[in-house]
Amino acid sequence: MVKTRRRFLATLAAAASCCAAMATPVPGQKKRNPFPTPPQPAENQNPADAQSTKATSDSAKRAAMQQNEKEFRTEVDRLDQLVVELKREVDETPTTDIFSVKMFKRMEEIERVVKNLKARAKG
Repeated sequence: MVKTRRRFLATLAAAASCCAAMATPVPGQKKRNPFPTPPQPAENQNPADAQSTKATSDSAKRAAMQQNEKEFRTEVDRLDQLVVELKREVDETPTTDIFSVKMFKRMEEIERVVKNLKARAKG
């Protein structure tokens, strides 16, 4: 019974080593890929088209940046105007009176403009 156990374990060890040897590749042998390499995309094959689209995208970016700057400057001017009006109203109001609803709404509008400017500045 002991001999059969030893023989079984020896056979099992031999089978395991054969399986392990088949699973590991030979160091000098290359692994073959069953699929062929795909061709390059059509967009990269014509360099003239790539340069023209790049120039178009650069001019579009430049136009968008100029439009963004123009809107940013108008928002800053609007903010300046709102702040000046609010300061004038605060100066005219005596300190013993409570702020009016109009002044409160103006401050909320200033906050909205500032948040909009902050979002534009982040890009």
